[in-house]
Amino acid sequence: MSSAARRRLDWSWLVAAILGAPVAALLVSVALPAVIPASQGTRYLVACVTVVPLVAAAPCGVLLARSAARAWVGILVASVAATLVLFWSAFK
Repeated sequence: MSSAARRRLDWSWLVAAILGAPVAALLVSVALPAVIPASQGTRYLVACVTVVPLVAAAPCGVLLARSAARAWVGILVASVAATLVLFWSAFK
């Protein structure tokens, strides 16, 4: 792999860690109350408590991915899953 291609991957990796991962973590924490079988107050409390660790751990997970493409695929899978859960709960 050429050094220019490697630099592009590094920038893509950093963009995924800085921008993509926190957005995906926020989507997951917003969708979390829809799948927790508890009272409404408890569901929102769990979502509020888990948002900070998710936002902190998501960029770490992205930076540990083997390639930038895998990092972006992980972000997209988490975002699409959270969006589908949100749509499911909205139309339920």
